[in-house]
Amino acid sequence: MRAQLLDLARRMARAIRAALDSRAALGDDIAPRLREILPPLRLWGLAVVLASWELSRTERNRAALSAVLSGSGVPSFWGQLDLFAGQLAPLVQASRDATTPEETAEAALRFLEAVRAVGLPLVRQVVQSRAFRVAAEVIGRDLPETEQPPKKPAMTANKPTPPRDPSKVEASSVEPSPDWRPGSPLAEREETATAYLIFLGWPRADVERFLGGKR
Repeated sequence: MRAQLLDLARRMARAIRAALDSRAALGDDIAPRLREILPPLRLWGLAVVLASWELSRTERNRAALSAVLSGSGVPSFWGQLDLFAGQLAPLVQASRDATTPEETAEAALRFLEAVRAVGLPLVRQVVQSRAFRVAAEVIGRDLPETEQPPKKPAMTANKPTPPRDPSKVEASSVEPSPDWRPGSPLAEREETATAYLIFLGWPRADVERFLGGKR
C-alpha cells in the first residue's frame, strides 16, 4: 500500500507543480496566492493527503493506509474531502492517467478548476491549519517524495599484524626481571645454576642466555 500511495501522490504532485508553473496559472489571479500557501513541504503533503483519500474510498484499503500514515493524522481529513468528491474526482482521475506532458498539463488544469470550485479561502485555511502542517511534517519525514537508498555500512579493512622483529624479541627475552638484583635470592639461585651447568659442560654464553630467559 505504501508503494501504491507514493505512486499516486507523486503523480498528483506533478500535476500541482505543473499548475503553478503553467502559462494558464501565470495569467490566473489565484496562482501567486497558491504558490505562497503551497511551499514544497505543504505541496507534497497535499498530494499525499489527496492520494490517500482517493485510495481510502475503497474500504479494504483503509486499515493499511492508516498504518502507513501512522502519526500524521491524515485519515482525519478523509471525511472532509468526501464532501468535495465531485470537485476533486476530475483532478484525481487526470493525475492518475497522466503519462505524457500533455496529460500532465490536463491534470494541472483540473487542479486549478478544483481550487476555484472548492474556493481558495477554504484551501488556504486547510493548508495553513496546525493539523495540516503537522501532517505535512510527518509525511515529509516518513514518506518523502524522493526516498534515499539505504546507506551501506562502511567496510573497514582488517590491517595485517606486522611481523615481530626478531632482534626485539631476543632483546626483550634477556632483560632482567624486576625482582632480579645482585645479592637477591634470585641472583644467588642463578649463580648456583650457572656453576652447575658449566660443570655439566655448557658454554658460559649459552648458560647466561638460558638463565636470562628465565628471569
